[in-house]
Amino acid sequence: MKKSSIENKSGSFPPTLIVLKAALPFLVLFASVCVSLALGSKNIPLGELFASIRDPSSTTGTILFSLRIPRTLLALVSGWLLASSGACFQMFFRNSLAEPGIIGISSAATLGAIFSTVLGSAVFPGAIAVLFKIISPMNVFAFFAALISGFLISFIGSKSRSHSNMTILLCGTALGTFYASVSSIILLTQSQYLHGIYTWILGSFNGRGWNELVFILLPSVVACTIMFLSANRLDVMNSGEETAGYLGVNIRSLRAIVLISASLAVSASVCAGGTINFVGLIAPHLVRKLYGTVKLNAKKLILLSGVFGSILVLLSDTLARLVIRPSELPAGLITSLFGAPFFISLLFKKKDNDGGY
Repeated sequence: MKKSSIENKSGSFPPTLIVLKAALPFLVLFASVCVSLALGSKNIPLGELFASIRDPSSTTGTILFSLRIPRTLLALVSGWLLASSGACFQMFFRNSLAEPGIIGISSAATLGAIFSTVLGSAVFPGAIAVLFKIISPMNVFAFFAALISGFLISFIGSKSRSHSNMTILLCGTALGTFYASVSSIILLTQSQYLHGIYTWILGSFNGRGWNELVFILLPSVVACTIMFLSANRLDVMNSGEETAGYLGVNIRSLRAIVLISASLAVSASVCAGGTINFVGLIAPHLVRKLYGTVKLNAKKLILLSGVFGSILVLLSDTLARLVIRPSELPAGLITSLFGAPFFISLLFKKKDNDGGY
């Protein structure tokens, strides 16, 4: 059988195609950023867009620098954090259906946001009150609630007799249900807050700006750095926990690192745009589908998953602004509409391959 004309004599693709394949996600990400900046309740032509960047004092420049640019950056960072942490979870737990939401971090963030709304910022004097003048108390409470939840899961994992990853997943699911139940009780007794919280739960970048971006910048950098530095040990985990232990990987230490870094990432993400579902599940699968798994090590998977996650959230947020403009839908609603069928298809595919989980 003749080889394809696009392959060279060694059977591999030409260098130009390899470079193009590597650069394509970043080109699509750049295009997604441009689309996010240009489209909305007021469309901005590309020529006027780049001209306004050079002239921030113009009307269009004010729209860009006050609203569009911080919102676009928040969507980009949120998608990157969710997808890269999802990739780490799937590699560590060796479960293609794992994502940060599965251990209850998102539910904890929702509970924290509800507490902040019910209590109000007026009851917090001093330095905390000053912080609430800079950034919404809902975002602050959601951030720390998600982070505390991650530490709690890590603590449970360290105390578990079996030290099983399945134990972590089951405990996380149980805690997530508990957080959701407490949230429902509060909302049922404080129904005046229902609409605002409901919009936040669905995930939206509307009204978010530079303050939120500055607040999540350091946690985002720390979380991404930790996840990237743990990539080599995650590669070893592909051979299984027992084999990884024989090869010198401290499973308990790696579990704590993955849980804490993912918790920090999701905490920053929910602060940026509320609860955005399925991104941490979809993006790593898209990367594996497009690039294969043979030469895709942990570092490449985490990096490319972050790029694809940013693209997904940017396009979802842009679409959410266009569907019913001048009003808009929550971006998390768009990701859920596409993510739920994707999740179901993965379940059936996994069942066909190995009998399911």
